[in-house]
Amino acid sequence: MNKKRILLAAVLLSAGLSVKAQNPQTAQPDSLGKPEQLKEAAVTARRERITTDADKLTYDVAADPLAEGGNLIDILRNVPMLSVNGDEEVLLNGSKDYKVLVNGRSTGMLARNFNQLIKTLPAASVKEIQVITNPPVKYDAEGIGGIINIVMVRRVKAGYSGSLSANAGTLGNVGGSGYLSAQLGKFTLSANASGSYFPNPTVYGITDIEVFDSETHHFQRLDFSNDVTYQPGALSLEASYEPDSLNLITLSGWTNYQRMRQAYAITETFRDRDRAKTLEMQEPTLRDSRNNTFSGELAYQKTFRNDGGILTFSYAIDGNPNSTDNNIIVVPLLNCTDYHRHSFNREHTVQQTGQLDYFATIRKKHQIETGAKYTLRAHVADSHDELWDFAAAQWVTDNSNVNDLDYKQHIFAAYASYGYKFSKLTLKAGTRLEYTLNRGLSKSASGNLTFDNSNFNVVPYFNAAWRINPKNSFSLTYTRRLGRPSVSYLNPFIFEETPYSRTHGNPDLRTVVSDALTFTYRTHGDKWDLLVRTFGSLCNNKIEYLAVVRPDGVKVATYENAVVYDHIDLTVNLGWNPSEKINLQASGQVGYNDYYAPSLEQRNKGWSWYVNTSGNASLWRGATAYAAAGAYGGDITLQRTYYGVDYEYSFGLRQGFLQNRLILNVAAVMPFQRRYAGSVRETSTDTYHQRNESWYDPRALRLSLTWRFGKTSINLKHARKTEVDDKL
Repeated sequence: MNKKRILLAAVLLSAGLSVKAQNPQTAQPDSLGKPEQLKEAAVTARRERITTDADKLTYDVAADPLAEGGNLIDILRNVPMLSVNGDEEVLLNGSKDYKVLVNGRSTGMLARNFNQLIKTLPAASVKEIQVITNPPVKYDAEGIGGIINIVMVRRVKAGYSGSLSANAGTLGNVGGSGYLSAQLGKFTLSANASGSYFPNPTVYGITDIEVFDSETHHFQRLDFSNDVTYQPGALSLEASYEPDSLNLITLSGWTNYQRMRQAYAITETFRDRDRAKTLEMQEPTLRDSRNNTFSGELAYQKTFRNDGGILTFSYAIDGNPNSTDNNIIVVPLLNCTDYHRHSFNREHTVQQTGQLDYFATIRKKHQIETGAKYTLRAHVADSHDELWDFAAAQWVTDNSNVNDLDYKQHIFAAYASYGYKFSKLTLKAGTRLEYTLNRGLSKSASGNLTFDNSNFNVVPYFNAAWRINPKNSFSLTYTRRLGRPSVSYLNPFIFEETPYSRTHGNPDLRTVVSDALTFTYRTHGDKWDLLVRTFGSLCNNKIEYLAVVRPDGVKVATYENAVVYDHIDLTVNLGWNPSEKINLQASGQVGYNDYYAPSLEQRNKGWSWYVNTSGNASLWRGATAYAAAGAYGGDITLQRTYYGVDYEYSFGLRQGFLQNRLILNVAAVMPFQRRYAGSVRETSTDTYHQRNESWYDPRALRLSLTWRFGKTSINLKHARKTEVDDKL
């Protein structure tokens, strides 16, 4: 990659939360005099919202005033290095290629349905959000962009507490949730339930395609509208038992239900080189998808007295039964015939994981970590395809497009790391070994296809962190990340989106390997915090979505390890709280991307950027006003370039009543934007050129009401707590 000079256009603002506490204190009697009642003293304590260490950035959700009465997506907009795009998808440093963990594990409903459940999950049920751009070797090596770890509230105070919430919006969305946590002696229990109906605004768009090698299908246009409705529901139950300060047992269970209904109205027109109309049809497509998840986990933690070491064993099972009911209809307008295909596809993935970890700090200077993990992923899929016989007025089974797949993936992993702490310098190095074995059998009318491949990867890690003084520190990190192709990328089944658009997987895909180097500097004062980060990565076998259009106008797409990808970026996060009532924060990034496919002799490169700002201010008793805005642009892939700027903004007011037990939250999303047009997307290949544009009405008003109940008191734990607790 050519060296580029990165310039950041603006310095942005952010902050922490100040909390006041007043506690009466009484002096205890001693041998010199009588007890004396002291006057009430005011103690001011600052709770840092953002903290950093050598491995990660941590955002304290409880320090954010939007946590009570808001959903998780409201908090994620404020987390440095995270952004939410116009499709309400979370990006990590501008990328979707990351791994989501919940309490350090990849199981559970939130990890599998992250972008949907964050809209309904109460923020108060989350303890903190960890952004890990260069994960140490104790974490799975999956996720090229890094890790977002959501740490749930599991250590409650003695007593019980909970909340009930209801929400509604002008788009027609309604929902409700309930949360309850309690501690009874040595037992801790928590439960969470939610459900909602969430329709997205109708999206309208135009797609223009020029097919270079076709005479009669040289120009193609799709005019479309798309309505999508989500119906998610979730239930979780977690329990822990702490017989003494050295032992801890936890048992967790989750289940999630999500239904997504999509209705497309498409008019497709073909023209020849002279732009004379040759073919025209309407394609009303209906798609009904059900995505369910169930998970369970049993974990045991043992703390040793002699060295303070912590041994953790866990077993987790994660199931994901899905189904898709797809109806493709063609209503002929010119030179085509009636067509109706019905496809029903069922898939079921079960993942089982056993893990053993040991962590210890010896003599306050030596830190060791080691562990082993085995993961088995079993995937089974079958389908039924049928065509409507218009002459006989009946369905006829189509065996030419069958998706029967049996697939298993075995992942064996072991890791070890050692750290040494000098007076101001901490060094940490480690290695993770991962062996992956993939075995699959795809059954179709043309015969059975067996694919069997394996990968052995060595994942090194090195970190050097220097604390210059209490207000200045920096770190340098090198690591390697892996991107394993999902089963949908491997499955050779041909999925028909429309009669002229088909996608299939590639069973020959290999694990993507990316090497990354990060430099981070942090400095802060009493009222401000500055974090500067430079990140670079090199990848020689990135998986890309590649498509060709045949002379008959049919677009066929698949995935290939075809791209050498180089990336470098500079990120700045700045926060400022000028007073106890005002908190401001912002982040910005500029990056350079270089995609090159030697086998295709194709290259695409360019700059990408984003800016996020947010702030909140205390107005009167129990009231907080907040606002957020973001903009980003310059996204590219090997064949695709985005032109224009995507942006969003929102305003809100949070009001607490009855000693902040009843919370009313009102938010307005892009209230001054009647028509929002996202970036124009252009795709260029040897066979075709495509241009996409879309628009919708983004305006929405959201209203939520939360009732907090219960009573808790401080309960001190005697076990030595480390980051391992977050996994339990």
